[in-house]
Amino acid sequence: MKITLLGAGGFVGSHLSEHLTRELGHEVLALDVTADKLGHVQGSGFEFRHVDIAQDDHGLEEAISEGDLVIDLVAYANPSLYVETPLEVFDLNFTQNLKVAHLCSRHRRRLIQYSSAEVYGKAQDGTSYIEDETDFVLGPVVKHRWIYAAAKGLLERVLHAQGLEGTIEYTIIRPFNFIGPRIDYLVVPGTMGGPRVFAHFMSALLGDGPLFLVDGGTAHRAFLHIEDANCALATILANPEAARNQAFNVGNPNNDLSVRDLAEKMKQLYEELTGRRSGSELVDVSGEAFYGPGYEDSNRLPPNVEKLGALGWEPLKNIDDTLRETMIYYLEEQAGALLEAPSQAAAV
Repeated sequence: MKITLLGAGGFVGSHLSEHLTRELGHEVLALDVTADKLGHVQGSGFEFRHVDIAQDDHGLEEAISEGDLVIDLVAYANPSLYVETPLEVFDLNFTQNLKVAHLCSRHRRRLIQYSSAEVYGKAQDGTSYIEDETDFVLGPVVKHRWIYAAAKGLLERVLHAQGLEGTIEYTIIRPFNFIGPRIDYLVVPGTMGGPRVFAHFMSALLGDGPLFLVDGGTAHRAFLHIEDANCALATILANPEAARNQAFNVGNPNNDLSVRDLAEKMKQLYEELTGRRSGSELVDVSGEAFYGPGYEDSNRLPPNVEKLGALGWEPLKNIDDTLRETMIYYLEEQAGALLEAPSQAAAV
């Protein structure tokens, strides 16, 4: 099968490109504005094209028409941008992705749309998030951090409506904190804002900087190894009829912990892996100080993954192995690469 993969140059896309070609034997037509993380993906079954979906409608439509299936990873997945440039976040995460859906409908291509665990919003009463039962509860408009979640949720609702009308076949994936080698980018220790929590903590540990705990680090996250995420996608591909017009949580409920616990665990693992005492200290900071006005932290319940489990998938990597493998990558490959974060770092 030939798969058109949008947003292939990001963290998830680079791993998925490798998995689809090397492990599953598919052809991949990869689109993105950068190929920096794709240097390891090689072979006759892989082709990269530099296409900005917001600027190159012809290139986008051509690539969609060439594939048998479209996987859309394109997104701004960076909390700083939700606060700093909310309209750009909405435009990419909804308007441009809706354009992809319309093109898939026009060319009769099945779409696998990566959404986000953010659509569930704030934690509610209950033990876990269930795809077809849990309400979406977001903060007030003045907390415009929620524009990312609102854009993703609105896109899901449009796809659902199109599916009811029979104009598109889709599957929605709701990722819960995928981590692994090549996630995000390193920053100068002490930097406020920027990438997701693992990259911040790893940067701090490499440079003996502060481990900033936004709003005390009480929010919970359930981390999933990228290899388990790849296998989840493979399970969906292997069950096209069961996955037709369905949404699936993809995460590991057994790897749920608070951000404070994550910081402590990463510091302990860093000392074990390096044999040196870390100079990093845990420092509480408000969400507004770290990200800017309009931010509100998102506490989160763990995902219920029984729906995808019924198709034969289960996450295998525990939190210690997941963190250890990811940290080793940075210790071996990027320990000397502490750089200023790109001003417009994006992609899933």
